[in-house]
Amino acid sequence: MRQILLTTLALTVVSGAAAQSRAGWPTVLNIGIIPTEGSSASDERYAPLFTYLKNTLGVEVKSYVGADYAAVILAMQGKKIDMAYFGPKSYIEAADRAGAQALVRENALKGGTGYHSVIVVRADSPVKTMAQLKGMDFAFVDPNSTSGYLVPMSHFLLDLKVKPETYFKRVIFAGTHENVILGVKNGTIPVGATNDLDLARAVEGGALKASDLRIIWTSKEIPASTLSVRRDLPETFKKALSDALVKFKDPKGLENLQLKGYVVTTDQDYDPIRKLNEVTKAAAK
Repeated sequence: MRQILLTTLALTVVSGAAAQSRAGWPTVLNIGIIPTEGSSASDERYAPLFTYLKNTLGVEVKSYVGADYAAVILAMQGKKIDMAYFGPKSYIEAADRAGAQALVRENALKGGTGYHSVIVVRADSPVKTMAQLKGMDFAFVDPNSTSGYLVPMSHFLLDLKVKPETYFKRVIFAGTHENVILGVKNGTIPVGATNDLDLARAVEGGALKASDLRIIWTSKEIPASTLSVRRDLPETFKKALSDALVKFKDPKGLENLQLKGYVVTTDQDYDPIRKLNEVTKAAAK
């Protein structure tokens, strides 16, 4: 009887400790996704990762695809989502406005833990250099996009010493990287900004062939997109989530995302983007 009582007591202590370690954990992990493609395509792309997180953490996982970058930031600010996929510029905005904390960043099949902004035209376009863009229509992605706005904008303002609103005939925001890529492919957008990772994903998904477009400018390396959480979540949950993401090795899931996996990152890794954002804002005045 004494042994039974001791065993029961031990199990109670272990159970209590386990419950305490999960104190404050969300029962549903709501994840926001940056709008690089359509909602249904995003759900399919992330399904293996979300299923893995559900099974590993023992919480339900739901996705939220925002209408634009600002919508995802606002959703975190309003605590409607717990974690989100942010590009570097949208991350620094989310850190300032929504208390976002970077946990991991992508380690891509091409580019590793960094990627590049690119400016693209159709393969049959006569445009071959940046100097030939003057007077054309130009498409950025979104004001909160790093590769689709901040980095090419900084190139125009700081390197070429031109302001897009006067250099181009018309400047538009296409909304997503997919819209820029397909717009250029289909001829509705003469030239646009995107990134090499989303180009690779579009080719992998069959949306276009690599030979359909020509890259006329490539940026220096940009720190890869991050999966970030609300800073006010329990430290035990953030640690468990970070560990789970780093250990995600599902071949199909990684193929969907065109990744080798995720690596631990910190807020300080995005300081170069903060500085670039400040300099670009000053040059635009």
